[in-house]
Amino acid sequence: MTGVWSIRAFRTGNAELRRFAVREILFTDLWFTFFVGAAVIMSGFGLSSLLGMNPWAVLWTRMALIASIGSGIAWLAIVLPLEFRLKRLATGTDLHAIVRAFAWWNLVGWTITVVLFSVIYLMVARPT
Repeated sequence: MTGVWSIRAFRTGNAELRRFAVREILFTDLWFTFFVGAAVIMSGFGLSSLLGMNPWAVLWTRMALIASIGSGIAWLAIVLPLEFRLKRLATGTDLHAIVRAFAWWNLVGWTITVVLFSVIYLMVARPT
């Protein structure tokens, strides 16, 4: 997970490793979070269509969609801009600013991760 190895990279205190971590955070989030997240949502709609099911009419799928869409909005509105800010800050010398931005990135990112784990729970438990 990006959050785990990036925390380890930041804790080294090595500026070059921090720059590398920030660059890779942005790369992995753009490729995996955006494209894989979109594929999961689209395949879910496709599968529900094949089953003749309205995903908005079933409680657990509606809750999973709301959590997924909300997480996506938070990622686009908060996390992604923080990642671009981290990339800009990583080339400078203001350690306090990069550590503060990294802390916010972690706080919001881990919160979104917990919400997405609730989606897995909803898919397995299918509460009514």
